[in-house]
Amino acid sequence: MAVIVAAEDDADVADLLATTLSRAGHVVHLAANGPRALQMVAERHPDLVILDHGMPGMTGLDVARRLRADDATSRVPMMMLSAFTPDGARDVFDQVLHKPIPLRQVADVARDLLDSTRPRLVTGRPLTDPERLAAVSRLLAEPDPVDELSLALEIANIAEATRAQAAAIGLILDKALQTVASVGLPDLIVEAGGAPLEWTPCGVLAGTDRPMLLDDMITDPIFRDIPMVVFSGVRSYAAVPLHSPEGLVVAVLAVMAPEPGRFNAATVDLLRAAAPRVMKLVDRRR
Repeated sequence: MAVIVAAEDDADVADLLATTLSRAGHVVHLAANGPRALQMVAERHPDLVILDHGMPGMTGLDVARRLRADDATSRVPMMMLSAFTPDGARDVFDQVLHKPIPLRQVADVARDLLDSTRPRLVTGRPLTDPERLAAVSRLLAEPDPVDELSLALEIANIAEATRAQAAAIGLILDKALQTVASVGLPDLIVEAGGAPLEWTPCGVLAGTDRPMLLDDMITDPIFRDIPMVVFSGVRSYAAVPLHSPEGLVVAVLAVMAPEPGRFNAATVDLLRAAAPRVMKLVDRRR
């Protein structure tokens, strides 16, 4: 069994492709455009990426070039499945297939690519990794009121120090972000106790296990269409992962602002410095 991310903007083709690959024993995650494919790759750590070329937002070749340029994904085998082959595609993709093509043949080529896969450098773990989820589940207990107040004060101080409109600590589940403490978040998020993970950059942060600094999310091809930007008006974003004692990413400490360019490297350093204090309080939920 392998994990496959397939990007295809034709819903009918995508469904047929997912069905064929699933019947071959693989777990398939579908993306309707290039930016979403990049996000899924960061979150899911696939064993194979299949890309159409002519997609909205970014072409398949643009996505592949970004993946090749990142050490964490440079060795992931990639297949182009497209009616049009752009110049340079064969220099980036391990295999180029032309539509129309029997999907059984696509599954056969996928099998061959997976069989020849070399070890990859991965900095984080998939969101669905059982050990990571077990570490998160241990933190879902009700907090002590004193610890809850301490976290509320901590997050308020972080928001003030970074001049952020909003700040939050959230547990990263496989499909959702559960808020632990926050200030300045929209009422809808506060009342719900969190948000779907795809509404935020937190899934990518957890998958890569790296801090994030986004100067203007409106210009970012991966995140410009997520609800955090479209409905909440967030443009500047900075965040660091929070780790369990085993070193697994279980939570995020993030600050947000409606103006572009609000945060910088010093903001990330401040969040990194605060992370041990924050995680010590969160870890008392065990």
